[in-house]
Amino acid sequence: MGVLMQVLTLFILMMAGLGAVRFRAMDERGISGLNTFVLYFAQPCLILSRLQQDATPELLIELAWVFVLTCVVMLFSALLAHRLFKGQSRDRRAVLTNLSMASNCGFMGYPVITAAFGQDALIYAVMFVTAFNLMCWTLGSYYYAGAKAVDPLRLLKNPSILAIAAGLILLLTGWRLPGFFNNALELMGSTTTPLAMFVIGARLLGLRREHLLDRPLLTACGLRLIVMPALVLLLRFTPLPPMVVNALYLCTAMPCAALTGMQADLYDCDKALASRGVAMSSALSMATVPLMLLLV
Repeated sequence: MGVLMQVLTLFILMMAGLGAVRFRAMDERGISGLNTFVLYFAQPCLILSRLQQDATPELLIELAWVFVLTCVVMLFSALLAHRLFKGQSRDRRAVLTNLSMASNCGFMGYPVITAAFGQDALIYAVMFVTAFNLMCWTLGSYYYAGAKAVDPLRLLKNPSILAIAAGLILLLTGWRLPGFFNNALELMGSTTTPLAMFVIGARLLGLRREHLLDRPLLTACGLRLIVMPALVLLLRFTPLPPMVVNALYLCTAMPCAALTGMQADLYDCDKALASRGVAMSSALSMATVPLMLLLV
């Protein structure tokens, strides 16, 4: 019941964003500003604050499994999608591939995993996001603009990557930041989910009935919300620790990543398609995520 309530809370936050744009309380410039704040400030603060915890050898092994398996799952989904959408134009194929590959694991995954397994489980989602950022800014960038787009300097300048690197140092060494500094990080990080869901909800206004006739887009949403989580669930029949499988499963079951729209804009691909994909999968996830949670 607690998890269902969390999903309903996320839905209300999305509706608040939709209402703000629908009644012109906020324009596109304001929404873009919130999106930038979440990506470059709130989420890195959340990551850095959550990685400051005691690390046992067992936990480190489990986190390593999450990282490796996340990369494998994202690679497989990207290769599958790229083949499925080979008949599309280059821009549409790139966007559809990234929509299928990248889940909204940070914005929606964090609160859902916390509701399902408690605060201690959040570190597994953080490790998922670590691999997610690596794959999106390497393989995802490659699909958008070829090898020239895979820029190691861009990856190193990514605030989330920098926060993860600093957080891993704190995790492995046992060092801790001053209490007042951590309080600021937690306050800033706590805004990640509400603001992110607000932004996603604002994007729903662009959905039209005719978008439901875009079969490739619906296929990408199906891969993201149903097919890939179902395949990940098969890992339960392996000797992997249950928490590793559950975290990987829930993060994979999230809708298409908001980062897809930002990258489509960055690489001058079909930004409208990317935004529709994020919005449509987010709307559909209000039905699929509760169903997926029944299997946890």
